[in-house]
Amino acid sequence: MSAERDRARSTGPRELSVAVTRRYRVMWFANRLVIRALLDVRAVGRDRWPEPPFLLASNHHNGADPLIVMAALPLEPRITWFGPREADFSRGFKNRVMAFFGGVIPYHPQGTTLTSAIRAVRRVFAAGGVLGIFAEGRIGFRESELLDLEEGAAGFAIASRVPIVPCAIVGSTRLWFRRRVEVRFGPPLVLDGSRGRAERDATEARLREAMRALLPIDEPALPKRRPLEWLTDLLNGRDDIDRREHAERT
Repeated sequence: MSAERDRARSTGPRELSVAVTRRYRVMWFANRLVIRALLDVRAVGRDRWPEPPFLLASNHHNGADPLIVMAALPLEPRITWFGPREADFSRGFKNRVMAFFGGVIPYHPQGTTLTSAIRAVRRVFAAGGVLGIFAEGRIGFRESELLDLEEGAAGFAIASRVPIVPCAIVGSTRLWFRRRVEVRFGPPLVLDGSRGRAERDATEARLREAMRALLPIDEPALPKRRPLEWLTDLLNGRDDIDRREHAERT
């Protein structure tokens, strides 16, 4: 039993819930209170959402992005997040919170197989849920740019025959007190049910174009006064901080 508990702590929660449980309700309200007190968070295009199940594919600029998205959205439908490959849910405040409240599908090379992750994704859709995934696979550092997309978002949607809602988080690369952050949603991409590599590539190209259209054309200028700018790296990992600092020096 001890070995199973250790594995659950390192690879994330084993229970996948799309229901709004009491525990999740408490977490959602607390997160909304804190994030909206610190940041000016707004949702744009929420009316474009189809009925669940569907896949929500977003860009990624900050470790706080999942909390920002949740703070911008209503309590229901609940989003189940597909976790990053390198996530260790026994370390870090954000990962520990996510593990406690559930609703995360981890993918850790030493703890979770790709097959079990795909099965978990299908269970979310079968239950009428929403799967959230950061399609770039890692954090980028420019608001106006989109990194190369990984195959997960297109592959999961095609395999489960669900629509994809493109999403862009604008304003989270640098955070400070009352920083305006917009969570923008585009029209859903409806798939025709075709499978295979060609369909995956075509869907990925459509998704990239739809996400890119939600981003600003030019890089926004930073104001001189940025109170509490330490919020930027509050939930970023050391590797992401080092990559950003290196990018800023070059």
